[in-house]
Amino acid sequence: MAKGWQSSKEILRELGENATEAAKSALAEGAELVMKEAKERCPVYTGNDRRVVKGALKESIHAVKQKGGTKYKIIADAVSHDGIFYGKLVEFSPAINKPFMYPALDAQRETVKKLIVEAVREAVRKR
Repeated sequence: MAKGWQSSKEILRELGENATEAAKSALAEGAELVMKEAKERCPVYTGNDRRVVKGALKESIHAVKQKGGTKYKIIADAVSHDGIFYGKLVEFSPAINKPFMYPALDAQRETVKKLIVEAVREAVRKR
């Protein structure tokens, strides 16, 4: 065998590993973008209801890595003083009508896709 020879199986395994790690890294970056966008869009309560902590919803927005970094969940889990998680109420209630999470995802969807595609391409090119 010639020096530096690798089987096609080894090359493909290495390419797959490199591409997967690049995609995970890009997805983490994308999750941060969506989280930042959600915080920018998040309404801040200005009423007089003492159960709600002003600004808590925006501060509660965070990303949770799942499945080893192949999936992220962006969560807004603020809790009122009486124990009610109200992120979903603000997002989905017709009475409140102030969605911020889904619009944030929609606004960043193409950017996140591009980040992942470019990261995988670059990982493959480096090989």
